[in-house]
Amino acid sequence: MPETRKSIAMLSDLSERVPYNVPELPIYAHRDPLSSYTDYRCPCHWHRDLEFIHVIAGRMDYFVNGVVTPLAAGEGLVVNSSRLHYGFSPEGTPPDKRECLFSCALVSPALFEGLTTAAAERCERAFDQGMDDFLTLSPAVDWQRDAMAAIDRLVGRMDDAARNPLPAVSAALDLCDGVLDRFRPADKTAAAEDPNAPNAPNAAGDRRDRMDVLAMTGLIQRRFADPLTLADIAAAGRMGRTRCCALFRRYVNLTPNEYLTDRRVREAKRLLDATAASVAEIARACGFSSPSYFISVFRRRTGLTPGEFRERALPSPRSD
Repeated sequence: MPETRKSIAMLSDLSERVPYNVPELPIYAHRDPLSSYTDYRCPCHWHRDLEFIHVIAGRMDYFVNGVVTPLAAGEGLVVNSSRLHYGFSPEGTPPDKRECLFSCALVSPALFEGLTTAAAERCERAFDQGMDDFLTLSPAVDWQRDAMAAIDRLVGRMDDAARNPLPAVSAALDLCDGVLDRFRPADKTAAAEDPNAPNAPNAAGDRRDRMDVLAMTGLIQRRFADPLTLADIAAAGRMGRTRCCALFRRYVNLTPNEYLTDRRVREAKRLLDATAASVAEIARACGFSSPSYFISVFRRRTGLTPGEFRERALPSPRSD
């Protein structure tokens, strides 16, 4: 059987085009193993949707706006609207990555923010960039345990959502209603004393930094096939290389070159899956300086050569 791989469709500003279960219904809810994502890591992205995570088995780390939170089985997390985030295995390179089974639900504010003026105001307050970037969920706290049960309930109700969407909508509204008022103004006081702390800048400076990061990651998304240098990436954010590296580490948890390499490897995997192009052609199309360097980087990131990766993606021959 070919392996099922999940991918994220992102625009140049890192926003995700969310693949809702039912296209007309702005709810995504699935249960997946972390290994379904390349390199046991989801690409860094953002969306307006609230995101809910419940770890069923194993463990994973979750990055949200510069903060990494370890999650074990039975724990979870709620990502606030429009925050950079991704989940990943904290281990090294394959095959040392650790598996994690988790439920993930995304609910767009479009489902409820237009119902009344009060609903819109409630969303505006909760989603403000000065509010908490995320909430952690623990089985030891009643409302948090209920939230994780609600995540799993929503995943189950999406199975029949195309035929009868109302139970899924009801579950999604209950889930959002239970967390919206839990977001609090983020405490910047302690962080401000440490310029290297994740929340050190004030709110206005924080927003500017995020926009600069999006400009730099946007350049990489658009021009990853070109021979980009660190100076090119920093110039897209109108800053020097040192500050560029510091902001990438804070908001993306990678260096600029690591992010560029990840983008190139992700495109290489797509081409290996979807085309019959040669390894040399794919190396050139993805911005690698030579086929041998491409093979070396690909094996280091995935534990497989490009040829082995392509073979594992092919359907098994039928035996009649």
